[in-house]
Amino acid sequence: MSMSIWVGGWMDPAAGQYDANCSGPAWRVYKKMTDMVDPGPAKTWVLLDEREDKINYGNFFTDMTGYPDNPAAWQFHFDMPGYYHHRACGFSFADGHAEIKRWRDDRTMTPIQPNGSWSGTPYIPSPRNQDIFWMQERSTRKK
Repeated sequence: MSMSIWVGGWMDPAAGQYDANCSGPAWRVYKKMTDMVDPGPAKTWVLLDEREDKINYGNFFTDMTGYPDNPAAWQFHFDMPGYYHHRACGFSFADGHAEIKRWRDDRTMTPIQPNGSWSGTPYIPSPRNQDIFWMQERSTRKK
């Protein structure tokens, strides 16, 4: 399980960094329930099943590059969701409900690397991947 970086952010007070600092500064980091005005608690995921060979810091970064209207720029950034449940992944949302999301694009389910490491290519281009868009829709919005 990993937690969305957009819920809580990437906190590094020593470096003066108090937000996710991902996809640029325009994106919201939700620090409390009342911050979740868009897309709202029922549409903001908090926890998901992350694939075993991509686990790093305990958070999951949904890369917002290209959202909403530049699908050619969509990409994964290190983190990739699991697909252990027959091409699907479990998500829990801020309002307390959970969903199983069945992936549509094979690029979301690349083979697990035995003894894999999250190091390597940080950006994994996946243009027009509907699965990335689904996660972006449920992660954050611009400030």
